Amino acid sequence: MECGIPVTARRLLCTFWFVYGLLALAGHSAFAAERSLVLVRSEQATVPPLTEQEVRKLFLGEALIKNGQRVQALRNGTSPFLYEVFLQKIVFMSARNYERQLLSRVFRLGGQRPPAYEDLNELIAALKSNPAAVTFMWEDEAKTIPGIKVSTQLWQGPIE
Repeated sequence: MECGIPVTARRLLCTFWFVYGLLALAGHSAFAAERSLVLVRSEQATVPPLTEQEVRKLFLGEALIKNGQRVQALRNGTSPFLYEVFLQKIVFMSARNYERQLLSRVFRLGGQRPPAYEDLNELIAALKSNPAAVTFMWEDEAKTIPGIKVSTQLWQGPIE
């Protein structure tokens, strides 16, 4: 005589958990949203597309001259999550280390930190008023804002 769960019930239970696991994996990947982080500029800007390395240096406060003009970085602080993704995927630093690095460069080399904007309207106005300015944002958001143009795709991947 057998104690516990009968063999048929055990098989049924194992099959259930196997199918449940497969559905959970499929559902997890289906619900993870793909996002694109892009570098944007005004439509009138003459700044050519930048490499990821140039973007990293630019947002770390280093001077970057393209087509005879000095490119200016504008930090997008309108979304803390966007800012964190940018720092992790492009600058490869935490927010704390990034701020420390910026201050260190300013004290050692002079110059100033890239300006940060908490309000989207102010950021867009600054972007449109300076033909050498660039900033980062989600691609789907950038496509809805008139007067700006996607310059470079910086990163694309799932956001969980």
